[in-house]
Amino acid sequence: MPSVEESVLIHRPRDEVFAFAVDPANVVLYNSNLVEYEKTSDGPVGKGATYRGVTRVAGKTINWTAETTEFEDGHGWETRSLESPMAWTITARYDDADEGTRVTFHQETESYEGFFGKLAEPLVTRMYSKDVRSNLEKMKELLEA
Repeated sequence: MPSVEESVLIHRPRDEVFAFAVDPANVVLYNSNLVEYEKTSDGPVGKGATYRGVTRVAGKTINWTAETTEFEDGHGWETRSLESPMAWTITARYDDADEGTRVTFHQETESYEGFFGKLAEPLVTRMYSKDVRSNLEKMKELLEA
């Protein structure tokens, strides 16, 4: 099961970073992989919220729907795919740090075997890890501007 984990230190208060990161209007500002993204459920962002999106990874377009399965306001969330060519779970943590907020993104994905091919799995994982790192750096840039 491929996994990606990246983190970044953002020199802003945790609550501010968290609020920015989970606002659906901001997600496309810092996530370069998203071609489309929308919240599909009524009510606030939180546990049970659903989303639809289109992600581009390694030149492939992936249509998906997902649900937030865990949500701790100001501290973190977990989202799982409902419909996708491969099952995935994303967890994000927002921790106080001496100089701001440590944001940690972790994604577990079922094998890419049927979508990218078994031999491509390590390459795709490395490419996606670089994308995640770049997205976190973009979030940092936007929040520290």
